[in-house]
Amino acid sequence: MGDSLRREVLRVFKQLHRTRLKTFEGDEYALQVVRDKINNEYRKYKNVTNQAAIEELNKFAQEVEHEVRTTVIQAFETAPGRVALRITPDVLVDNMPYKNQKDNKSSKVKTKDGKD
Repeated sequence: MGDSLRREVLRVFKQLHRTRLKTFEGDEYALQVVRDKINNEYRKYKNVTNQAAIEELNKFAQEVEHEVRTTVIQAFETAPGRVALRITPDVLVDNMPYKNQKDNKSSKVKTKDGKD
């Protein structure tokens, strides 16, 4: 494995662990489970020598990191039947597509009497 590819794999590995620490902050059980999963997956593929396969695995690891960082939120019970959410700024992504008002004429809601 080339030196630059090795550095890239280690960079993504560290990035996964940093994301784990931020996403599951304060939840020791989740931190340990995710840590073990990351480490086991990297150990499982440590003997891969094909450069294209390594690049593909590294790309997959980056996609996993992005998904965890942008979609996972932490919920914890504050009182019986009540939960609080800890949402990171990365999760608060505006995913509504921008529509020009001129192009959006057909999406106006009409009332029962046919008025806009």
